[in-house]
Amino acid sequence: MSKGYGLLQVTLLFLASVSVVMAADSLPVLHWLQHLQQEGDALLAALLNVSSAWHALLHGSDNSGLWQVVMHSGLPLLLIFPLRWLTKFLARYLVNGIIHWHNQIVSSGLRHQGARAMARLASGVTPLLPWGMLLWLSTLVPAPDKQQMGLGGALLILFQVYVLYVLLKLASEWFLQSICQGAGNYMNAESTSLLELRTRSSTSWLLLPWVLIALTSYLFTQSVIGQLVGAIVWLFSWLVICRLLYFYREELILNLKRLLPQSMDPLIEKVGHGKLMTITLPLWIPFNLLLFIKAFVSQLLAEFSWFQKLNARWFRMKNQNAENEADDDVSERIDDDYLHWFSDDGEWEYPIIDTGLSAAIRKNFDLWDEERSNENVLLICGEPGIGKNSAARRFANTLTSEKSETQIRLIDVPAKTISADALYQLLGEALNENLAGGPAALVEADKHLSPTLIIINDAENLFLAEVGAFDGWRSLLSLTNAQLQNVFWVIVINNQSWAYLCNVFGRDYQIKNVIRAKRWSQSDIRSLILSRNQKSGYRLLYDEVLIDTRSQATQTVRNAEQRYFSLLWDACRGNPVTALKLWKESVSTLRNVATVRIPRLPASARIEKSSANNMFVYAALVTHGRLSTAEIMRVTDMAENVVRYALKSAQEDDVIEKGNDGRYSITALWYYTVTSTLNRMNMLNE
Repeated sequence: MSKGYGLLQVTLLFLASVSVVMAADSLPVLHWLQHLQQEGDALLAALLNVSSAWHALLHGSDNSGLWQVVMHSGLPLLLIFPLRWLTKFLARYLVNGIIHWHNQIVSSGLRHQGARAMARLASGVTPLLPWGMLLWLSTLVPAPDKQQMGLGGALLILFQVYVLYVLLKLASEWFLQSICQGAGNYMNAESTSLLELRTRSSTSWLLLPWVLIALTSYLFTQSVIGQLVGAIVWLFSWLVICRLLYFYREELILNLKRLLPQSMDPLIEKVGHGKLMTITLPLWIPFNLLLFIKAFVSQLLAEFSWFQKLNARWFRMKNQNAENEADDDVSERIDDDYLHWFSDDGEWEYPIIDTGLSAAIRKNFDLWDEERSNENVLLICGEPGIGKNSAARRFANTLTSEKSETQIRLIDVPAKTISADALYQLLGEALNENLAGGPAALVEADKHLSPTLIIINDAENLFLAEVGAFDGWRSLLSLTNAQLQNVFWVIVINNQSWAYLCNVFGRDYQIKNVIRAKRWSQSDIRSLILSRNQKSGYRLLYDEVLIDTRSQATQTVRNAEQRYFSLLWDACRGNPVTALKLWKESVSTLRNVATVRIPRLPASARIEKSSANNMFVYAALVTHGRLSTAEIMRVTDMAENVVRYALKSAQEDDVIEKGNDGRYSITALWYYTVTSTLNRMNMLNE
């Protein structure tokens, strides 16, 4: 050992002499060489220390400090092999436990897309979690004292390097699989095995150099030798990563194109196939990670309504010009047999979309039916076309099939039943009772009635916004306030009508139990449209404006479908009838193929430019639902010629429509535009 030490000293002195001769005034070089000589002495001293420790172990010359001798010999470093086996067993046990817990949560049912995205993230990072936990726990262990522990104290550092190696291998497999999927490459068993083999080989090449740099940093903190070894290891690691990514350079290019604007494609192609492309491949990793984060955040927030609206409106703004050109070019031809599936005319058996409203009605009815309490009145309010009448009818049909002893009376209030006598006669005919006496007559009839469910649809027809025209609604309130044991009331009314009545009579003095029909979610609107389209037998195609050519090849149609229904849901505001109207406006058919364009609601500019007379007519129609010309004159207190002119101009603009009964109402396509404008002008009650 002394000969080797002398040889190293001679070599260092020779290098120092050469340096002095070549550059006598180069003090930094001499200073660097002096440090190098000192670290060489420290290295030889460490080796001599290990050698003397092994000599003491083999010959047993010193038993008083056996533990210190064992540590200085480096023998504890061999424990890395059983530690490796133990950590692999522990990691496998933890992964299986996490997977079992994850499967239980998923099988319980996750409807929220954000929760599903979190579940997918959890399943994706599950293999990494145990190793990340082990690495974190290892950092909590106090750093060993190399003077006391010697070479054996590096066991903790070797363990950390091994854990980092496993984390790097698993992360590399996930990253390469993600970029292949993002590029649209199908990963079969053979390609997956090849990818795993390449990542395992590359990370294995990285293991030994990083063990060397870890030991160097342990023995020579902030040393010249450590810096030289670190620089060499980093350069070697860079080259190994370049070699691994070289096999997937085309996938990296495709993913980079998806992230950056299309105008950057020529530059990406030039850089991606240039001479220096191979050694710059690791620089592309952060861009691809940013793409994965962007996709994950989009999935995580996709269920939130504010994000859906923001995303849809941003897409509409970006593609406004292309949208207008597509509208000018596309044909408007639609087959009649296809249109029937998107009209509620009762001639077809439509798929039912359950939004939970029928279940809410059933819950209130069951509570009353069990206890026969005084809480026997339920009011359902909602926007026109939201599905409140259909939900009440479905509840009645379900109750008919389940409870034969319950009598069901479904009453559609004629327009306009605004007198007390007309209401008593209407209810008396439904119950086969004489209710001319009002609430007292109903209380008397209740004694011999079997359990009865009374559903009153279109309750907005029971009043007019005019002095002396509220008798019908007052009479209904008096009947519902009567002490009855065998009658349960379900009253369905327009939300604007209910808001107006609450301002007139007071919310607390009318009906206590109120269910507000919520707007449909995007998934419900999608189910409504796609289920009917499937029944029609037509194949769907999406307009080129909706197709993102830069998305994954396997998800092009799926992304176009998601984009369209985000736009449709934002345009219809969650109203199914409006959604059906917009669908018919945005689709054209040809030979059993339905082509879908971007849906659009009418702009509010025409409404805002309307006269004050038109605004009063619109407010009356929104508040009451449907009105005749004479009723509009009574509500607005305007002359007949003024009302007729306003109705004519609104009909020409397709803002209102006239029904077969001669009554007017706001069209579904214009409803939200009209209500938004009237709300800004403080002309509505909600």
